[in-house]
Amino acid sequence: MPNARTSRDNRLDAGEKTRLVAGIKTTSTTTGENMNRQIDYTELATKLDYAALDKKLTQLVQAKPPRQRKTVSDVLEPLRERLLALHRHGWSSGQLVVELKAAGVPVSPARLRECLNRWADGGREVAKPPTRRRRQRATTNTTPTTASPAPARSRTSGDDSQPKLGLS
Repeated sequence: MPNARTSRDNRLDAGEKTRLVAGIKTTSTTTGENMNRQIDYTELATKLDYAALDKKLTQLVQAKPPRQRKTVSDVLEPLRERLLALHRHGWSSGQLVVELKAAGVPVSPARLRECLNRWADGGREVAKPPTRRRRQRATTNTTPTTASPAPARSRTSGDDSQPKLGLS
């Protein structure tokens, strides 16, 4: 049976990845058996259609890059003005979150507050990342601290209530 395929041929093992590099299908395993294969760039240069590639890159320059991941802010953007108005009219972020969750939008009150604050502050596209504060370590002095000596008493102090030791 020349066309008989095993289940191994129909699927890739969990540890294998398939990718297309310059028209050449390569399979690499997580063990790295085929990872050291050298790419022949001379052969690649002869196979590439530079005119088509240049045209594609020109089109990409004119288009916005695709967003890989949607954030809560992206999902709530169409509701931005309505949420800001409700918040200004006294709705708390917790109350708004309850309503959003009922509508199927899982969001935390802290994340919604962050979105509302960013939108109210002028709608910056990129949120400022939270400041990461490090714990301050107890600093150790390299010089030992010594107690300051008590002020010396003068002999002419006129205080005769103290007994004299006679060390002169």
